[in-house]
Amino acid sequence: MNDLLDAAQALRTLMNAQRQNNRLLRLSFPRDDAPADALMVANRLSAYEGMSRDFQFTVEVLSDNPDIALKDVMAKMVTLELLRADGSVRYFNGYVFDFRFVRQDGGFSYYDLVALPWLAFLRYRHDNYLFHGKTVQQQTTEIFNDYDMRDWQCKGLQGDAPMTDACQFDESDYNYLHRRWEALGWHYWYEHRKDGHTLMLCGDSTQAEPIDGSGQMLWQGRSGVRDSGLHSFSSIRTVAATAYAASSFDFKSPRPIRADAPTINKQGVVPKLEVYEYAGAYGYKNSADGRDFVRMRIEEIEAASKHFKAKGDDDHSQCGRSFVLSGHLDARSAGNEDSQFLILEARHEVSNNYETRQGSTAAYDVELTCLRKKIPWRPGRGFNSTEPKIYGVQTAIVVGPAGEEIYTDEYGRVKVQFHWDREGEYNEKSSAWVRVASTWAGSNFGFMAVPRIGQEVIVQWLDGNVDRPLITGRVFNQSNMPPWPLPDNKTQTGILSRSSHDGGYDNANALRFEDKKGQEEVWLHAEKDQRIEVEHDESHWVGNDRSKTIDHDETVHVKHDRTETVGNNETITVHNNRTEQVDQNETINIGANRTEEVGQNETISIGANQSITIGQNKTETVTIAKALTVGAGYAVSVGGAMNTAVGLAQLEEVGLNKSVMVGKTFNITAGDEFKITVGKSTMVMKSDGTVLINGTKFNFEASGPVQISGKDVDVN
Repeated sequence: MNDLLDAAQALRTLMNAQRQNNRLLRLSFPRDDAPADALMVANRLSAYEGMSRDFQFTVEVLSDNPDIALKDVMAKMVTLELLRADGSVRYFNGYVFDFRFVRQDGGFSYYDLVALPWLAFLRYRHDNYLFHGKTVQQQTTEIFNDYDMRDWQCKGLQGDAPMTDACQFDESDYNYLHRRWEALGWHYWYEHRKDGHTLMLCGDSTQAEPIDGSGQMLWQGRSGVRDSGLHSFSSIRTVAATAYAASSFDFKSPRPIRADAPTINKQGVVPKLEVYEYAGAYGYKNSADGRDFVRMRIEEIEAASKHFKAKGDDDHSQCGRSFVLSGHLDARSAGNEDSQFLILEARHEVSNNYETRQGSTAAYDVELTCLRKKIPWRPGRGFNSTEPKIYGVQTAIVVGPAGEEIYTDEYGRVKVQFHWDREGEYNEKSSAWVRVASTWAGSNFGFMAVPRIGQEVIVQWLDGNVDRPLITGRVFNQSNMPPWPLPDNKTQTGILSRSSHDGGYDNANALRFEDKKGQEEVWLHAEKDQRIEVEHDESHWVGNDRSKTIDHDETVHVKHDRTETVGNNETITVHNNRTEQVDQNETINIGANRTEEVGQNETISIGANQSITIGQNKTETVTIAKALTVGAGYAVSVGGAMNTAVGLAQLEEVGLNKSVMVGKTFNITAGDEFKITVGKSTMVMKSDGTVLINGTKFNFEASGPVQISGKDVDVN
């Protein structure tokens, strides 16, 4: 117990000595939340600062308490105050990420404390998230707003166009932001104060502000004078690529967009060393973007090809600031922009040497890595980040506006909700438009089947890029089962669509193949209309029967010839009327018999002539009456005998003349009476043999004899 009291008294004495002897380092908790009942002083500081890097301040802490609860220090803000030679103070502020007890020695308790920037907290939160239509600065703001300790500013950010969809996939906030910043060529450093530190996010390193004080550093290498300055300063050059070229692809301009840029770095006799990168799908939008892309990449290479190493004790050294080198060996650079340097890295070593007690010498040393200020510095992709890649497949759900069943654009793209997206609301805002692969895609030809809302689709990523999804297929699930129940219909293959809007299972177009042995079938179903277009020939072959049922009308239009051949019988039944029109000739050939039956009346109208040829006999039967009207002449020619039988009366009327020519015998037989009337003359012949001839005048002329014979002959 006495030893602990002695240690506490010694620390209090040393702290007083610090004020009396101007010790270099002071440790404080700006929020007044230091562990209770413990004195803590900084004995040594090893501080690393780097452009676009987490600073790391490793502090050897002395305390009078060997039992400080480690958790009482974790994640608290601490500040190291460096008392400069000119009396000003340089602050090193950070959060405790590591605190450990090391040992006890000489009554002191030794602890190691590691402080990092507030940005380091972003390493520990991982997320899967989609940023829609936001710039990188907006994305940065959105992420930073989730951290209460955020402290940042922006300066000269360029090239920050809204991103259609930016995906943070299975990665920390820290990694995500760094890969976005690095892709745009942005860098950052920290400005420290007693109660915090500010992340300075910048797009142009050539605008770096000078270090505190005069903005100069003195070269003291040869003078032997040990005033504050640089004691060594050397340049380092490494071989670098001499040109950068890239190409990218955008499906809206389906030709690779190429860009290239030579280096302006003068390396000496170095062969042509070109870096050619395929920037992937949508790596950049157009030729102008391509030029900016390769310019940024070549600047990354140029900045790494030559740098400077320096050592000294100038306590104004600070990463992210610039200085003018004064008094250097190369006097020609004095007053020239070549004498201005940007500090890329700084390693500070500070010692209070409390162990040697009062009167010991404190020390400060620094090592610098520098770049000429005029040369743009960019961290380069992968400087702090790794790019997540998705080389496998995932599935997602097709989404769209409420009330819609199909939601697409002119390219057939759809929107999806990824299963890992906790923020999406399964609507048209869940993603950007996503392209859909097709089994066949050409210039206004190919296969098209737009994924519908609610379907589960298979997604892959172009080049593995998490910002470039591509739908490559679809799968069934419990909500979307196959069109025909399985495994009962496992031999069936086909397509079954769904009518939209509000179509059900029975509202579909379909094409199905049944491959079950002995029951093979092709089934084609049109929910409403079916249109088949054949621009040249079409042929059908049916091995057995064919049936065709049309519930309403059928129209067949054959613009040229039509031939129909029936190998056996043909039956046509028309339940109502039938009209057949032939604009020119019609020929009907019947190899055997023909029967034509008309249930009621038949009318035949022939515009010109009709010829009927009967190879043998013709029988015509008219059950009741028959009327024959001939507008002009009427000729009947019978090659053999002609018999006319009339069951009742027969009336023959001739409007003008009638001639009967009989080659041989002409017999007329009347059962009762035969009468001939010409004007006032009549001749009547009766069945009893009476012949009566009446007339107003009788003339008998004969070239030969006239003979009158009778039983009685009366002549008045």
